[in-house]
Amino acid sequence: MNLLRYIIIPVFTLFLIVGLNFKFVNIPPLGKFLDPYHGYLSLIGRDDITHLDINYAELTAPVTIKFDSLRIPHIFAENEEDLYFAQGYVMAFDRLWQMEFQTHAAGGRVSEIIGEKALPYDRFQRRIGMVYGAEKGLAEIQKDPVYPNLLAFTKGVNAFIESLGVNDYPLEYKILDYTPEPWTPLKTSLLLKYMAWMLTGQSNDLVYTRLLNDFGIEVVNNLYPVFPKDFEPIIPRGTNFNFGMKDILHPASFYKTQADTSDILIRELVNSSHLFNAGGFEGIGSNNWAVHGSRTKSGNAILANDPHLGLSLPSIWYAMHLHCPTMNVMGVTLPGAPGIILGFNDNISWGFTNGYDDVMDWYDIQFRDNQLQEYWYGNSWQKTTKVIEEIKIRGEKSFFDTVTYTHHGPIVWDRMNQTLPGGENNIPNKLRQTSPGRALRWLAHDPSNELRSLYLVNKAENYNDFVEALKFFTCPGQNIIYSDTEGNIAIWHAGNLPVKWKGQGRFIMDGSDPAYDWQERIPHDEKAHSLNPSRGFLSSANQHPVDETYPYYMSEFFWHSYRGEQINKRLSPLKSASLEEIRNIQLDNISGRARNLLPVFLSKIEKFSLNTSAKKWAALLKEWNYSYDALSVEATFYDHWEKLFEKMVWTDNFGQDNQRYIWPYFNSLDELVRYNPESHWFDDTGTTEVETLSDLCYRSFSETVEKFGNMEKFGIEKLQWQYNRQTDLNHLAKIPGMGRINLPTSGAPDIVNATGETFGPSWRFAIEMGERKTVYGIYPGGQSGHPGSIFYDNMVDDWVIGNYHLLSFPHSPEELTGVSFVWKPK
Repeated sequence: MNLLRYIIIPVFTLFLIVGLNFKFVNIPPLGKFLDPYHGYLSLIGRDDITHLDINYAELTAPVTIKFDSLRIPHIFAENEEDLYFAQGYVMAFDRLWQMEFQTHAAGGRVSEIIGEKALPYDRFQRRIGMVYGAEKGLAEIQKDPVYPNLLAFTKGVNAFIESLGVNDYPLEYKILDYTPEPWTPLKTSLLLKYMAWMLTGQSNDLVYTRLLNDFGIEVVNNLYPVFPKDFEPIIPRGTNFNFGMKDILHPASFYKTQADTSDILIRELVNSSHLFNAGGFEGIGSNNWAVHGSRTKSGNAILANDPHLGLSLPSIWYAMHLHCPTMNVMGVTLPGAPGIILGFNDNISWGFTNGYDDVMDWYDIQFRDNQLQEYWYGNSWQKTTKVIEEIKIRGEKSFFDTVTYTHHGPIVWDRMNQTLPGGENNIPNKLRQTSPGRALRWLAHDPSNELRSLYLVNKAENYNDFVEALKFFTCPGQNIIYSDTEGNIAIWHAGNLPVKWKGQGRFIMDGSDPAYDWQERIPHDEKAHSLNPSRGFLSSANQHPVDETYPYYMSEFFWHSYRGEQINKRLSPLKSASLEEIRNIQLDNISGRARNLLPVFLSKIEKFSLNTSAKKWAALLKEWNYSYDALSVEATFYDHWEKLFEKMVWTDNFGQDNQRYIWPYFNSLDELVRYNPESHWFDDTGTTEVETLSDLCYRSFSETVEKFGNMEKFGIEKLQWQYNRQTDLNHLAKIPGMGRINLPTSGAPDIVNATGETFGPSWRFAIEMGERKTVYGIYPGGQSGHPGSIFYDNMVDDWVIGNYHLLSFPHSPEELTGVSFVWKPK
C-alpha cells in the first residue's frame, strides 16, 4: 500500500471538492473519518487480492481466477453464469465506489450523497430522460437470452457488497460519509445510457438556429458546411453504394423559429414562418485502424484502437480476461458493465471510434395552454404524459420535479434557468442548449439492447457473426473496426440511425408537423461499411464516414479529418508492416493544422519589419517539423499564435466562442486561409481600417513574440510544450491528492496522439492476429480503484512517455504466472 496517500488525504479532506465540474463543500464528519478502527486507516491492506480466496453458494462449478503482474484478472469458469458472477464480484472488489458513483451521476442521484448543491445537476439528468431511456433499454434486455448473464453479474457485485463490513467500505465512502447500496440491472443500463450521452457528440440545433436567424443560410452553409472542401472519409472514396435513400415524408418547406424564447409556445400565439423549400437545402474523439494480412510482415492482420475520452482516476476502463467453454475474450470494459467492450477473442478483434451522427434533435412544441397537458401535432390535440421525479436530498426533504413528455421526448425546460444548460459540462464543447418548451428527441430513448450486441461480438467467430451482432447496436453511432485470424479487415459505421431528409435536425424543428418526425431506420446492410478494400487498410478518426455519394444524411457535423489524413499518410507506404510500426502511429504528434497553415503564416509576415526576437522565432518555425512532442518549443509558440489568430478572425463577428454562437470549425478557417485569402472575414469590423489576412497574421505573430519574448531570456526549458500544456488525471469526484496532475504529455487535439488538459487516449491497444496473438495495451491509471494501492496509477508514467505493456492471453490458468484462486460452490 502507498501509505503516503493515506497520510496526506486528511489534510485535503477539509477542502473537499466533489462533483461534475462544480464545487460542493460538504465536510464529512471528521470523527468518523479519522476513527483508527473504522475510518480511513482501517482500509490499509483492503485491496490485497488474497481477500478473494473464498467460496460461494451462488456458483454451480469451480471458478479459477488468476491475476497477472498488471493485476488483470483472468477468470476461467465452466459456464457463462459462473463467469459473469465472478466478473461482477472481482470488478466490484477493485472498482465498487466508481461503479456506484457513476450510476448515481447518470441517474440524477448525486444530491443523495452530497446535498442540495447537486440538485441542478440531478434535475438535468432526470429531465433529459436518462432514467427513462435506461428503463426502456432494460425492458429490452429482460426479453433477451443475455438477461441471465446480467443477473449473474449483478449477483456477483452484490455478493461482494454483502461481504463488506463498515470498516471495509472503499475510501470515498468514508470521505463522503455514505454506504453502498445493492447493485441492480438498471444501474448497468444507466451506465450504458450515460456513455451514450457522453458520445452523442454535438447538440448544435439552438446555436445553428441563432446563426441562421442572425447571419442567413449562406453564411451557415459556407462557414459550417456539411461537407468541407477538404476531407478524407472513413469509407474509402470510390466505394459503390448500390442503393438509394428510402422514400420518407418530406416537409413542404423548412420551418424557421426564433432561437431564443423566454416562455413556452402557446398555439394561439404562434405565427410560424418558413425559410426555403427542402429541395434547396442541403469533437470526444478516437482513432482506430486495421491493416490487411497481405500488407504485414507476418501475414496476419493488425488492428489498433485508442479511444479519446475524459481522463480521471480511477480510470474509465477496467481490463479483464473472461474464459469459459462458449467464449474466450479479453480487453477492457466499463466498471459496471458485464462482458468486454473493446478487445479481442480467439478469432476476431475490434475497436470503436465515435461516429458523431446527429442522434439528438430539438422540436418546438405548441401547447394548448400553460398546463402543458395537450400539444398540437398532426392537426389535432395530443395528450402529454407527466412523470413526477422524486430527487432525494441528503439532510433535506425530497424535491419533486414534474417532467412533461411528448411523443418526441421530454420537455427539458419549462422555463429559463430551470436546470443547468444542456451542454454545460454535459455535452462536448460546452455548447449551451437552453430554451423552454422544446422537446428532446434522443436515439438513446428508444428501446435498444447494446448489451446483446456486445455479447455477440465477444463470442463472434468470423466476419458474418460480427456483422450480425452489430444489428443490435443502436446508440451512439460508432465506427467499429474489425480484424480476424484469416487476415480480413473491415469497418462498420454502426448504430440504428434514422433515415433523414437532407438537413433534417440541423435546426430546431416543427414539433407539430409529422414530416419532421424521425421515420424509418437505415437498413442494416445499407449502413456505411467496407470489407477488405483494395488499398489494404482501413481507419477512422471521427471524420465524415462517407463522401457525398452516400445516399443517407447522417449529421451536420463530423470531426475534421486532420487525424484521419495523418493516419492514412503513415499507413499508405507500409507494404510489410510490423506490429511495432502500426502501434507507434498512436504516438504520432504531427499537426496537420500547422502543416497547412504555418507556411502561409510565415509567408504573410515576410513583408513586415521584424525585430531580433521575431526573426529568431520565424527562423525556428521555418525549420519545425510540425510535431507537438513534449520537448518542442516551436509547438508552444505556434499553438498560441494559431489560437490568437483564430480569435482575431472571429471575435468581431461572433463574440467569444461558445457563448451566443460557436465559431466556425477550424477546417473552415484553414480553407479560408489557403483558398480564399481575400475573404472579408479577415477584416476586423471593430476598426475603421480594412484588415487583410497578412495584417492578422502579423498582429497575432507580434503579440505571440511579445508574450514569449527573447527565448533565451525566457528560458528554453520553460517554453517546452510539456510545461505549457500538461494533462491532469483528476479524481472522479475531484478529491485533491487522489489524482495525477501536470503530466508532461506530448500531442494535442486534432493530432493522432490527441491529448488535452483533461482528455486523451484512454486506452491504447494494438494486436497482431494469428493462432497465437501478440497484444499490447495501456491506459492512464491502474486496475485498482483504491487510492492507496500501487495498482491505482502504476501505468500512468508509462502512458505519458508512450510505453506499452505486453498483455497475456492464456488459454488455461497454467499458462500464466501470477496469484491464483479457485472458488468452489459451498
